[in-house]
Amino acid sequence: MIDLPELPHRISYLPKDERGYPVPWFVAWMYAGELCPPGQGEPDFRIVAPGKLWTAYTRHRCWICGEPLGQHKIYVIGPMCVVNRITSEPPSHRECAEFAAKACPFLTRPRQKRDMKGLPEERFIAGEHIDRNPGAVCLYEAGTAKAFKAGGGYLFQLGPPNRVDWFSSGRKATRAEIELSITTGYPLLYAMAKKDGPEAVQELERMREAAWKLLPEGAKQ
Repeated sequence: MIDLPELPHRISYLPKDERGYPVPWFVAWMYAGELCPPGQGEPDFRIVAPGKLWTAYTRHRCWICGEPLGQHKIYVIGPMCVVNRITSEPPSHRECAEFAAKACPFLTRPRQKRDMKGLPEERFIAGEHIDRNPGAVCLYEAGTAKAFKAGGGYLFQLGPPNRVDWFSSGRKATRAEIELSITTGYPLLYAMAKKDGPEAVQELERMREAAWKLLPEGAKQ
């Protein structure tokens, strides 16, 4: 058996893969390269099952466990999403989000790269992704969020946070780890903004300064 943190009540009801990992509600199940009903075939954690994103957003379902959300909505996002306040995934319960930050192999292993092999062209996620491991993850509790159309799907514009918690390697992140992630990832966002002109760059720089203020006390700017 793999060594996992204690499973929150809601996550304990999720199906498990062959390793013993709980399979999040949003994950697509595949058989012979084709989508199949949940619990049949094998889960592909890289692929969002069609329809799950819009269902989560419109019916206020937790992205991880699939159960109804309450007042507090937590987005599990990387530092670059904290900067531009845009994410491709709906929110989760706090306990579900914390479990993901402590147990997800990609989030807890900063050196692990995304496995892109064999991915279908249609991954059911919108937007232009930065396919790197950020090394740190933020649990971003947003009071407001608005969906907007992006290509063939939707993204979410997050409002100011009510609370942020930073994790790295399955534990609370240090200031240095968060700063390193922002410093190394920001040039990728800057390159995207530069294509849209000086005003976009100026707005991005303003948002970066706002993001620095969300780091733990004493972080350098």
